[in-house]
Amino acid sequence: SLPITSVTIAAAALGSLAPDLDHPSSWLGKRLFFISIPLAAVLGHRGLTHSLLSGVITTAGLGWYLQSDTLIPWMVAFLLGYILHLFGDWNTGGVPILWPSPRKYKAPWAFPTGGILERIFAMGLAAALTYGGWMVFKGADLGSIL
Repeated sequence: SLPITSVTIAAAALGSLAPDLDHPSSWLGKRLFFISIPLAAVLGHRGLTHSLLSGVITTAGLGWYLQSDTLIPWMVAFLLGYILHLFGDWNTGGVPILWPSPRKYKAPWAFPTGGILERIFAMGLAAALTYGGWMVFKGADLGSIL
């Protein structure tokens, strides 16, 4: 099982931001603009970085770069965050999940970003994750987690 620690939570959060590195206006793109701008110019938004292949390669690359025996939970959490981002974008217009295939897969109920449906979806997802987190942490010693 994946240990829930401040490190794995941070890794999942970073993983959830990583696919949008190809978008210079994204939170991560603004901070890593020297990577984001050329990446966007070459690949565009929702291209390679929005694929399972990219998630696996990015996770493996970070693991190789950081070289530590304690990385497995961190890497799993990062990849989980990455995949959850792809799931979110699958609901809002599609992603080339099987890149290099150019086909973009999207949910049958996909809705545009920035609209009321996306806000309702995001609030529902936040509520579900909050409830899930509460269930996980209920009775847990939070001092040992943080």
